[in-house]
Amino acid sequence: MSRNSRRRRHSYDRFRRRTKPGASPGTIVPDPCAAPPVIEVIAYGPEEWFERQIQSLDELPALLATYPVVWVNVNGLGDAATIEKLGTMFQLHRLALEDVVNVHQRAKVELYGDHLFIVVRTIENQSPICTEQIGMFLGRKFVITFQERPGDDWNPVRERLRQKRGRIRNAGPDYLAYALIDAVIDSYFPVLDILGEQVEQLDEELTQNPRQPVVGRVHEIRQSLHVLRRAIWPHRDALAALTREHHDLISDETRTYLRDCQDHTIQIIDLVENDRDLCSDLRDFYLSAVSNRMNEIMKVLTIITTLLMPLSLIASIYGMNFNTKISPWNMPELEWRYGYPATLGAMVVITLVMVYFFYRRGWFRK
Repeated sequence: MSRNSRRRRHSYDRFRRRTKPGASPGTIVPDPCAAPPVIEVIAYGPEEWFERQIQSLDELPALLATYPVVWVNVNGLGDAATIEKLGTMFQLHRLALEDVVNVHQRAKVELYGDHLFIVVRTIENQSPICTEQIGMFLGRKFVITFQERPGDDWNPVRERLRQKRGRIRNAGPDYLAYALIDAVIDSYFPVLDILGEQVEQLDEELTQNPRQPVVGRVHEIRQSLHVLRRAIWPHRDALAALTREHHDLISDETRTYLRDCQDHTIQIIDLVENDRDLCSDLRDFYLSAVSNRMNEIMKVLTIITTLLMPLSLIASIYGMNFNTKISPWNMPELEWRYGYPATLGAMVVITLVMVYFFYRRGWFRK
């Protein structure tokens, strides 16, 4: 897929709704290009464990009745029937299901009866950088996540569940939701590290040799930082809502962890803003360097032109060719034995005097 097609495909701020104007609220219209859903289930308790890719949603009720926590991960949003069946099975609100397939949503938190609907945006580290929407439903015994396509940053969470590391197997679905959100937020840091190193490298290159291609790369990085900024900024408000509002679905202990996740979000915002400011400074530095170089060139040309002006004046005067035989006042120095050497000597003296004058004025100094 080309760079421009990826930008058109993943740019959520240019999203076009597929539902017709006036359609009923909660209408689910998936993207025709979306991948078919692949459903992965992890069900667990302190000692119980189940992990498998299921073919039928009819297996889920038995898992809900057997295990304390059930995590259903749906990769692909290309089948409206599967999404609607999941919504019916878990009593998910249709407005939230509509937001699941409309993948232009900002990060947010909404309460629908006995479950929370959370939207986060994860980063795809490619060129250009783009984002993917993840819709998450948090209930009393379940967490359901919807991803646009396979591939995520949750493998460390899965390993912690498999190996019973930490307290995740002993906690409820609210802690699982926190762990998933925290993994998404932490995935921004490696991308920012790479962009920060590139900005520092471009800073050195521009300092040594300001060139147009370097400025083009600075612009590309600034565009990537703009995408990161638009993606991460709403997470701050969404996590603030989770930590500030007392939902029955989230325990006080999990809320403490969410505050730490909110702090990570603020750190990412600060890094993005600092890198964006540095990119703007590099662009201004390049323009200033180009302007200074142009001024130096213009100064050299001005000096050369100024030195040639009196010489051109003298040459033009003696190029008028008045006849000296008609009048003794018609350029008598043309009949003088030393007229030509004297004129050349006058030109040299005038040039040296002007060069000395310019030197004293500091025009030859950088």
